[in-house]
Amino acid sequence: MAQMKKQTSRKAATISLLERALSLLVVFLLLLATAVSAGRLFGRPFAATTAEKAAATAPDTAAIGRLGLADMQFAPVDSVMWRVSSPDGAAIGTLINTTSLAPDVLGFAGPTPVYVFIDSLGTVAGVSALDNSETSHIFRHVVESGFLDRWNGLSVADAAAKNVDAVSGATYSSRALAGNVQAALAVYDARGAGAAGSGGNFFTPSRIALAFVVVLGVLGAFFGRRWRGFRVVLLGLNVLVTGFWCGEYLSVALLRNWLVAGPDWAAALPAFVMLALSLLLAFLKKPQHYCNWICPLGSLQELVYLIPGPKLRVAPKTYRILGRIRLGTLMLLLFALWMGLGEAVLAYEPFSAFQFASASPAVLVLGGVIVVTSVFVPRPWCRTLCPLGELFKLSEDNKTAN
Repeated sequence: MAQMKKQTSRKAATISLLERALSLLVVFLLLLATAVSAGRLFGRPFAATTAEKAAATAPDTAAIGRLGLADMQFAPVDSVMWRVSSPDGAAIGTLINTTSLAPDVLGFAGPTPVYVFIDSLGTVAGVSALDNSETSHIFRHVVESGFLDRWNGLSVADAAAKNVDAVSGATYSSRALAGNVQAALAVYDARGAGAAGSGGNFFTPSRIALAFVVVLGVLGAFFGRRWRGFRVVLLGLNVLVTGFWCGEYLSVALLRNWLVAGPDWAAALPAFVMLALSLLLAFLKKPQHYCNWICPLGSLQELVYLIPGPKLRVAPKTYRILGRIRLGTLMLLLFALWMGLGEAVLAYEPFSAFQFASASPAVLVLGGVIVVTSVFVPRPWCRTLCPLGELFKLSEDNKTAN
């Protein structure tokens, strides 16, 4: 009888392991399908679209000449970005073309695309205008005024936060140029920060601090509930270090960008470690580890809920209904991505609100609503809308997932 029970238990464990692996595969395939609509997988195009053919050739000669890059080498990263190297092959930066990034950012007579060159240290080193239909003498006035030099020498974060006044007499053109520069900076921040090579010291103080917090999160998953006050301290570190200082967090947008453009492993290492740990610990019956022990937004919501005051009682049945809403939100988002329509929606995931200097006003408002609601309801974003949390839940054994 004991032998039979042991065999049954072993068989059940094997089935559970296979179920988790299958769930993880299904989630991977769901995300992979969204990359198909983008036409690229790990940075490689399925078909040579017009934009990708343009990226496969050398950039506009006159424009790169104005940036002092005429003798440099260019290797396409995707349809909007090149790695720039010196003639001897040393990486010197990233060049971004906003032609397809900001087609709806219009000047007086239409789009006003630019090249933005960001050096290997993450500093804006030059902006050069491309062909457009603006009135020639007005546009020349904008360029000659030095408007395109106003971001030079700034870090990407500082440049994104900079408010640039329009040029008198050329308001439409100058505002459109500023919008194109912001579009390039946003793309670089989201998926191009490592495109020019690692650059700088890999073991920065922020990364060392982040590694320490992540290790505490792993310990917390196993022992944290036994240590009085440990969880509160860890939640605070997640908010301050992982969120505000490092700005390192997982999101659906990040996972999709890895599938579409391919990750730069040096730049993406902290996020990749977070993802790998969460998937690994799920197999060790520690489900949704990232959501419970690392996510800075989840940590902030939990801390805010500790503020004394009236709390709303939510019945378990209501939470089950809210869980279905979260699943529906994820399915709608994935469907939109499969149809090639949902990419803009990913920009509104509220995690980027921690980097408030570069976050959009809409994201900051959403983040504020989540924080205020968290005073009365535990983890409202996590329980009702977070598509990333639902992806983790779907990828894990439903018997152990929260």
